[in-house]
Amino acid sequence: MNVLFITIAWPSPGVRNIYTDLMDEFVLRGHKVYVAGTPYPQQQTDIELNEENGIQVLRVQSGKIRKASPLRKAISLLTLGRILHHGIEKHFNGIRFDLILSPTPPVTLSSLFRKLKKEHHASFYLLLKDIWPQGSVDLKVLRKYSLPWIYLRRHEKRTYRAADVIGTMSPMNVEYLLLKNENIPRSKVEVCPNSIRPSSIARSDEHREVREKYGIPPDACVFLFSGNLGRGHGLGFLIEAIKELADYPKAFFVIGGSGTHFNMLKEAFDTFPTNNVFLYSWLPRREFELMLQTSDAGLILLDKLYTTPEFPSRLLSYLDSGMPVLCAINKDTDIGSVVEGAKCGTSVRHGDTASFVKEVRYYSENIAERLKMGINARKLLQEHYTADIGYNIIMKHFDVP
Repeated sequence: MNVLFITIAWPSPGVRNIYTDLMDEFVLRGHKVYVAGTPYPQQQTDIELNEENGIQVLRVQSGKIRKASPLRKAISLLTLGRILHHGIEKHFNGIRFDLILSPTPPVTLSSLFRKLKKEHHASFYLLLKDIWPQGSVDLKVLRKYSLPWIYLRRHEKRTYRAADVIGTMSPMNVEYLLLKNENIPRSKVEVCPNSIRPSSIARSDEHREVREKYGIPPDACVFLFSGNLGRGHGLGFLIEAIKELADYPKAFFVIGGSGTHFNMLKEAFDTFPTNNVFLYSWLPRREFELMLQTSDAGLILLDKLYTTPEFPSRLLSYLDSGMPVLCAINKDTDIGSVVEGAKCGTSVRHGDTASFVKEVRYYSENIAERLKMGINARKLLQEHYTADIGYNIIMKHFDVP
């Protein structure tokens, strides 16, 4: 089977994410995989076509989409479908695709999906990772019923119509999608969660050196929050909790990544110096892996701004490392119930600083229980969130030639 994967989130060569792992699984099962996407930050040429781990990867010059102003991002997205179609026609000429896969965001590629389906007589499986434009409304980037909202909502509906199957991240996502889109038949929607290929959890003694290098106390319980540092996480809440725990030596926080709120974090910790946090914007890959190894618990933060059921993919990194998960989340997500149901973590309401601080103290003082939750975390990953599970969910709908 020839599989075309369309995304704006394909990483630079040699870097893994949930999409590379899923497509690697397709390759392992004997399919030919082609990727059409946007540039990675270091890309030097306008168009690149390379083979990466047995996958033909086409990157077209799309204009800046990530870490761009709303206006610049909007302009880039308006032309992205046409540019991708031209690139696919030119560089994948003569290839008939049997299956098209694509995640959201964006939702502005509805015309591209319809065109490719017709040209190739292909099936289209939509991986629904973010629900837009409602996500933009929640974050107050767009106003509901404004002209941009109407435009994006039209694309959203057309994308859902074009999809033969829609795979969402969790059961709550299924119910939300059906509630807000009455014309979508229930038979068309299913749970197809974020998934990865599990890595080895063998720990290196080097992780102790990372603690020493970055001033992390050797006996502290390290809470890790790494990835996008944007508005939707309500990071002001985390700042207040860290300040409240400033004189508690058994807990230490590692916060890393990039996003609109990185500078807010830096200014807060510079203004209120504390010895219980390490903030970084980037680490070499090996040092990041060691930071994962030396961490004792992962954090999931979801602000009450969100009304859509968010299910952050950073959860999988924590599970893969055998870490328990402490969630501070809103009422409109089921990630907390998943974690608590698997007995691999706990959940409090975002904004409830007292309950969050209480959980931090519990994790820090109950090592045996923390380790037990870590074992359950790895078990949850292997039973529900591996790439082969994602592959089987998708492929049960399609006959393999």
